[in-house]
Amino acid sequence: VDGKRVDDNIAKFNEEFKRGRVADPEAASIVAGNSVSGIALWPRLLLDDDVQVNTRHYPEGGHQRSHWQTVMPIMAPEPVAVKGGDRIDVVFDFDVPSEVTKPSSYKITADVVGV
Repeated sequence: VDGKRVDDNIAKFNEEFKRGRVADPEAASIVAGNSVSGIALWPRLLLDDDVQVNTRHYPEGGHQRSHWQTVMPIMAPEPVAVKGGDRIDVVFDFDVPSEVTKPSSYKITADVVGV
């Protein structure tokens, strides 16, 4: 977990919460900025060995205009507290059958490892 990004998120949440008239925007911003709810995913379609449709610049992940929606699997019933320096270990299990009549499936698990 990048401490600078946490601080940036707290500032952004504070702006939004003030606009939304949250009772204590500063406290709510700290809680929200120091938590994780899910993992953001951007679709990348592999049509064949040479043709790909990327919704983010691959592999560095920079922004790219796209009509594709970000996929956000929620990973826990309540946000999980994190702090700068923590590590989030994520395991992705994707099954893409070679038969087009069988659907792909995926499973994502994650653990926060505190420092």
